[in-house]
Amino acid sequence: MRIAHLSDLHLGPLPRPTLGALLSKRAFGYANWVRNRGRALSGSILEALVADIAAQRPDHICVTGDLINIALPGEFTAAAQFLAALGPPDKVSCVLGNHDAYVPGAAAHAAEVWAPYMSGDDGRQRFPYVRRRDRVALIGVSTAVATPPLSARGRVGATQCEALGNLLDRNDAYYKVVMIHHPPDGALASGHRALADYRRVRAVLSEGCADLVLHGHNHTATLTFLNTPRGEAPVIGVPSASSDGSHHPMAGYALIDIDTDSLTTNLTRRTLSMPDARFVTVSSIDLADHAR
Repeated sequence: MRIAHLSDLHLGPLPRPTLGALLSKRAFGYANWVRNRGRALSGSILEALVADIAAQRPDHICVTGDLINIALPGEFTAAAQFLAALGPPDKVSCVLGNHDAYVPGAAAHAAEVWAPYMSGDDGRQRFPYVRRRDRVALIGVSTAVATPPLSARGRVGATQCEALGNLLDRNDAYYKVVMIHHPPDGALASGHRALADYRRVRAVLSEGCADLVLHGHNHTATLTFLNTPRGEAPVIGVPSASSDGSHHPMAGYALIDIDTDSLTTNLTRRTLSMPDARFVTVSSIDLADHAR
């Protein structure tokens, strides 16, 4: 099974906010968009990325959050349109990031509008959800909670952790892929950007035999490993899907090829190449050879 993994789209341009909309944390985010993000994140880059993903013919596409910026009403509709362009709901799975929950009520609205892309096989929209494709179980976890200004923290919570543990039953024969926005690792995101309960989440992933963890949030390519009873599970982070390279690494995404018979995984990274604005392979590795 081939999975394409992208994250942190931060779709633009932003709709013009009303004064009332800016009487919240949105004022900080809008100012940041005007000064920085609006120039560094490009819709044309996303168009090239979507075309390149299609050319790689993945079996499934995983989007690990931060589709939008400051949770203006028009942003949710634009993100739903982007997901539809990316692929049909049975081929695209999505989870929420901190920008998708920028203000109170935003996460619930996002979950409603994007429900076809974050519902389980039972048709219900709740986190964590699970989608089974052949012998792969795709499990979506939400870290999206509204936070004060200048905070980008996330939280999974006790209820989700308990349900996640049940889905990661070690006796399940499926190859288990967990999608989450914040990295479950204090070394990768700390302080105001941390996953507040990463220790508990990490323990659930490890004890429950996760085979692969996909995350975003850091806008950079990372690869770490998690000890599980099955061995070393790769934890893969990707750059922002729309970055022009001026503030963060150039836009990129990951292709993950899973052999469910041997439980082996190959990681290929595709990165934007300038000035011709096309995506090229920068690395391709057998993850079993890179485990600690």
